[in-house]
Parts: sequence; structure tokens; C-alpha cells
Amino acid sequence: MDNIQICLANNMKRLRKQMNFSQEKLAEEAGASANYIAMIESGRYFPSLPMLRQIAGSLHVDSLDLFDKKGLEYQSLEALRKELLESMANVINTAFDKLE
Repeated sequence: MDNIQICLANNMKRLRKQMNFSQEKLAEEAGASANYIAMIESGRYFPSLPMLRQIAGSLHVDSLDLFDKKGLEYQSLEALRKELLESMANVINTAFDKLE
């Protein structure tokens, strides 16, 4: 996946979550299938310009906002979040193992 797809995928996901939309809700609003939205968010599909406009409109943003570099930052933050959660779980599990 190249940076354009990463930006699109992550910005769509971030904006969708900010709107409290499920993939199904975004799909309904944009006139697409939930599977199609999932494939875009996973970087497997790249939508046409008309579909980008529909998705952006459904998220109440300009089409160009879907390509904001925040998408790259979001990916890094998500990776950091996951790593921190895994580390915390390991610390907690180790502490509980010592109690037994």
C-alpha cells in the first residue's frame, strides 16, 4: 500500500469513527456496500472520484480532506496504541502470575 492509499484508508476510518458511523452506516450514506467501504479502509480498493466525493460528502468533509497527512500520523498512533496495550497486558499478567 502506498502513502496515498494509507492516507485515504486511515482518514476514512478516523473520520468515520468521529461521526460514530459503522462501516455499514457510511456505506448506506455513500451509496456503497459495507464490504466496499471495508476494502477501501484496508487499502485493498481505491475508489473512483465520484465515489470519493460521495464518501467525503457522507463524512461532511471536502474530498481533499480524505488525503490529509493526518492519515499517516493516525497509522503511527494506532500502532503505538496497540503496542502500549500489549505491553500493559503483559505487565498485568506478569503481576497476577506472581500473586499466584
